Amino acid sequence: MSAGIENEPMRRRKLIEVALPLEAISRASKAEKERSVGTVKNVHKWFAPMPTPAWRALLFAAVVDDPGDAEKRAELLNIIEGLVPGKGTTPSTGALKRAKAVLADQEQELPTVLDPFCGGGSTLVEAQRLGFPTLASDLNPVPVLVTRVETDLVPKVLGKPAVSQPRKGLPYEEAVADPLEGLLADIQHYANRVEDEAKDAIGHLYESVKSGEVVAWLWARTIPCANPACGVTMPLYSSPWLGKQEGREAWLNPIINNGKIRFEIGQGLAAEVPEAAKRPGSRGKFICLACRTEVNEAYVRKAGSAGQMGIQMLAVAADNESGRHFLPAPKESQAANTPPPDDVPELEFTNNTKQFSTPLYGLHRQADIYTPRQLHMLAAFADAVAKVPEWVQEDGGDDDQMMAIGSILALCMSKLSQAHSSQSRWRVRNGPSKAEPAFGRQSIPMLWDFAEVNPFSSSIGSWSSITIGVRRALTALPRDSQPGLAVQADARKAGSLLAPGSALVATDPPYFAQIPYADLSDYFYVWLRRAARNLHPDLFGTMATPKTHELIANPYRHGGPEKARRYFIDGFTETFSSLKKASRPDIPLIVIYAHRQEETKDGELTSSAWDALLEAMLAADLSVVGTWPLHATNSTRQVGQSANALASYIVMVCRPRPANATSIDRRGFLSALRRELPARIKPLQQASIPGVDLGQAAIGPGMEIFSRYTKVTEPDGSRMRVREALSVISKALDELLSEYEDDFDADTRWCIKWFEEQQWEAADFGNADKLANRYNTSVTGLIQAGVVKSAAGLAQLIKPADLLTGHPPAPDKHLTIWDVAMHLSRLLEGKGPNSGIDAAGELLAQARTRAEIDEDAVKGLAYLLHNICEQRGWTESQRWFNNLVSSWPDLQTAARAAVKAGITTGDDKLF
Repeated sequence: MSAGIENEPMRRRKLIEVALPLEAISRASKAEKERSVGTVKNVHKWFAPMPTPAWRALLFAAVVDDPGDAEKRAELLNIIEGLVPGKGTTPSTGALKRAKAVLADQEQELPTVLDPFCGGGSTLVEAQRLGFPTLASDLNPVPVLVTRVETDLVPKVLGKPAVSQPRKGLPYEEAVADPLEGLLADIQHYANRVEDEAKDAIGHLYESVKSGEVVAWLWARTIPCANPACGVTMPLYSSPWLGKQEGREAWLNPIINNGKIRFEIGQGLAAEVPEAAKRPGSRGKFICLACRTEVNEAYVRKAGSAGQMGIQMLAVAADNESGRHFLPAPKESQAANTPPPDDVPELEFTNNTKQFSTPLYGLHRQADIYTPRQLHMLAAFADAVAKVPEWVQEDGGDDDQMMAIGSILALCMSKLSQAHSSQSRWRVRNGPSKAEPAFGRQSIPMLWDFAEVNPFSSSIGSWSSITIGVRRALTALPRDSQPGLAVQADARKAGSLLAPGSALVATDPPYFAQIPYADLSDYFYVWLRRAARNLHPDLFGTMATPKTHELIANPYRHGGPEKARRYFIDGFTETFSSLKKASRPDIPLIVIYAHRQEETKDGELTSSAWDALLEAMLAADLSVVGTWPLHATNSTRQVGQSANALASYIVMVCRPRPANATSIDRRGFLSALRRELPARIKPLQQASIPGVDLGQAAIGPGMEIFSRYTKVTEPDGSRMRVREALSVISKALDELLSEYEDDFDADTRWCIKWFEEQQWEAADFGNADKLANRYNTSVTGLIQAGVVKSAAGLAQLIKPADLLTGHPPAPDKHLTIWDVAMHLSRLLEGKGPNSGIDAAGELLAQARTRAEIDEDAVKGLAYLLHNICEQRGWTESQRWFNNLVSSWPDLQTAARAAVKAGITTGDDKLF
């Protein structure tokens, strides 16, 4: 990391500007993302939340001075490692005590942590865990309510006895060990009352079955058949399978009778399972099961827009002592005959069919994505939750308890809506099939078939399961925090919410145009408003969430992409200027970003999100003085050309640009990049940042150099734009990766060049031989080494998956970097018993014993090959090499285990 900005006055650097234990933070962040229960993110759904271990580490490192001494710095890094347990859990009491002691020793009192895009509240929760005062704001009332509950309302009732369970005898603080106990008991008590009230109102709409407890009713959209002679109502379902649990397989068997289609339940592994109505691989193409007429998407849209789209129950899922089973839909169902209520959510979806596709099929309103029974049910629960504050007061609870209990149950009610709409998918898997709630992606797509969960059951998506999950999530909150403040405010003015020069600004701002936060959160808002507007009149005074001033580059709202981009830049320039005034002078600002660059048709990276955000930073006279990549997503995720989500969060450490900063010309900027970028990229690679994210992560170090100057001047005298700077940084990274070849043996250099030209395709042997002569090697030797094959005058590199095993190189044949990288990839991608991390780690341990193998060069080769694949669009190969790089820390751990087991020598064991 940079030692500081040129011409900058002397100041004490913070630890975050010098060192971080990236591997430990990344490991904890990945683990926390994969945890499904007991984390703060389970309090309520928010979009793209930042992992809490990362915030814990970053906030501590942003305030603590770097000691300037390696031994003392190591002690601080060890404290951070204690704050980020490897399983993604909250830190131990001892680890927190050590961290708080260091923070208490700082020369000034702790700053107020300010997050103007508070989202799910993770920044502020972790700040409070470390003892910081907090201030949260957001323009959107949904995240404000979530954060208010976590950081203001819950801390106010910690240690108070349960309203629902009055105690006699000992003082409360002597009777319980957990300050949350009273609140959790009250949530359970009043949640039960809410359920009883809702069941009294609409329980008659939910019929029971004799064979167990109903888990879900499974539905499909319907349209009329396009064949006038048929007249059948076509059910639009995408799969015949209801469940694939071994021994309990079940599927839909369509029965056509008297011009109607109904379904029986087939069981077991039949020789031929009937086809679904949806055509394989198509978006909206279906077949009529009665007359075999095919209809295309245009017809489906036309039918939907004409009001001809309905729903049909397909089957019923139920549980009994023997497990999950399926029943045919009843001929007469209360659910099918229930009319919608009069007071339905009338909000219309936005004109953004990329992420809101239901309007294309005639479903324009929020109310259109629910069954009539679901509308009655959600209204009943919302109205019952609205009574909770009155119940709490009647039972003797104080105002703080009334606010906390009522608000938490309002969030539970909002989460109930996530599980109860036509956005709920029925997921068929090897175990028992289950319903999955809305927002598997940040969109509201058109689903043809869906699950209507039983809210009064004990299964996933029921009221009881949701309240249990929220209670578990609340246990992840700190037990000794002081109440913070969470307000609805425009980020442009957030800096004026507290005294100038008093804040530690730490935020994860919106990702340009990637997520329409306000439009999506209307899904929750309509029900939260009904349940909690009397408790929070400051948040729920309008019919929908504010959208006009939302800081995203929404082309549908601002008259096209370029105007939206300009709005984003201007808005964030104002925001960063305001936050800079609020920031304490001795502390840097922390800005997190995780958005992929976008590619044009010509293959150039346009980086709309990055260049817009960075342009706003520079316009606000901020400089990037340091960057860190935090790897927080499973390393084996699919790599796609259009994937916008990064596996790594990029942490930008910012400070106001010094008044005496100078300008530089393009040549000087290029020289600085070539001189400094290698040292900046090395820590990224040492942290095993995925290859797919390296180009994004390199933006940080490159912008450190670019932003230290007041401007970079082009040869014609104009100012270099951020977009051009990003292009220059990308090319400098390509040059840097190409220089890896100097560290490779001749065989590996030949393989790289042949791979660049042919990938895994066969080509003329003569050309291969000529290339081998240039590298002073031979194709015959490469064939003997087992990495090349030849036939019919052609030569071809062998894919990792096709490499032979059990054929070590001849004794006089040196092992090459290419050999090791390809066989590591083979083992990582393999599915057999002798594959996987452990097998690959064993190979790496053995390769380390060979003098000609430098494992850093092996990883460097993976980065280089990934870069080649990314530039050429070779997606599958790109994924292999991305996985190799991302798995490196796990490979090293497995290699150490192999050494302990004595598996370190013997060429015959290598392959």
